[in-house]
Amino acid sequence: MKNGKLFQSLFLINFATSLGFGIADAFFSTYLFSLGGRGLLLGLPLLLFSVSKIVLSPVMGACVDRIGARRAATLSLTLYFLVSLGYLFCSRLALIALLRLFQGMACAMFRPVMLSLVAVVGGPKGEARAAGTFDISFYLAIGIGPLLGGMLHDLWGFYGIFACLALLCLFALTLALRRIPAPTEPPVLANRRHCSLALPAALEAARHGTMGGLLAFIFGRGCGISLLAAFLPILLNARLGLSGTQTGMVLASSTLVITSLLRPVGWLSDRLPRKSLVLLGGVSVSLLYFLVPVAQGFHQVLMLGGGIGLCSVLSQPASTALLLEQGERHGTGLAVGIFNTALNLGFLVGPLLGGWLQNRFGLTAVFYAAGWIGLAAAALFAASTLGDWLRQVPVPLHGQVPVPLRGAGAEALHQATNLK
Repeated sequence: MKNGKLFQSLFLINFATSLGFGIADAFFSTYLFSLGGRGLLLGLPLLLFSVSKIVLSPVMGACVDRIGARRAATLSLTLYFLVSLGYLFCSRLALIALLRLFQGMACAMFRPVMLSLVAVVGGPKGEARAAGTFDISFYLAIGIGPLLGGMLHDLWGFYGIFACLALLCLFALTLALRRIPAPTEPPVLANRRHCSLALPAALEAARHGTMGGLLAFIFGRGCGISLLAAFLPILLNARLGLSGTQTGMVLASSTLVITSLLRPVGWLSDRLPRKSLVLLGGVSVSLLYFLVPVAQGFHQVLMLGGGIGLCSVLSQPASTALLLEQGERHGTGLAVGIFNTALNLGFLVGPLLGGWLQNRFGLTAVFYAAGWIGLAAAALFAASTLGDWLRQVPVPLHGQVPVPLRGAGAEALHQATNLK
């Protein structure tokens, strides 16, 4: 990949922030409970974080395209660091809820700017491999985070958890200031939408065939992931009677498979039709969801967990690469922001729907719903992109004019070539 030093820095920045908040989020509900949070005061900080990401992701993504990669990265990481200091020194529930809102705002800006720079590093023919390799930093961090957080909690309590979070955020901010190149010339704003126009621009982009299909797909995937995370432990413990260690192994199996296969599947996604891989992965995962309620014993659910991870990873680098392709049309920051809104909306809707289904029809209905939602999302993706497939023509061998990057990616391309 081009600009290897920049990619290494992005990998470390994403790993540090994901590890820090993976440590903190694993014990955040317990922390609120220890401060006396009950009922609304317990749920409000968690709700504000989700809602802020859903509402602000398109706006923050458009701002990334407008202000440039370095400024957006510095702003989001500075906000992360200030939030971590707030958790360290503040113990009032109302202020913690406000901090959670700002954390969601920082998160809404952080992902678009990271993927804008990853698109630059990967280039037009290596986006999937770059995105797949980059996402290893996230899955590795969330796998280590709860384990490390438990050790810190046992040694130094919640103070140790939030002190570690602050140090990791400070490390990420320092690395970004040193390694993400500063603009060598003032940004050209003529072709960049103002942040206040992000919502109309988002609606316009969502009507585009492939972009609309991606949004439907990722919403269904978000619903499935959140339903599995919320209700699979209940099934494993209450129905199958698995031990805590066995339950942990089943839950970790999917993440382990995804982490180990992201890079090779990313390489594969740069050489095979990406839309076909997205469909294959989406349909396969949905069919496996139907098998979860009928699995018997530890070994069967462990194999199902690994199979879900294997099918999930088939679509992940390909869908991210398709998203970055759409960034050339709509602006990378805006495209990633809309994508994140759909994903986080799925994360919010999934558990709410699952809770209602469990109360009304039982636990089995939850997993059947996850399967049908996934199949419907895959069908919408296929239908939305069918027109694009029919319009495809052979690419000429000579005289082809490359499509220029827009937004933060265009600026970062000019900056990153001067790194060496």
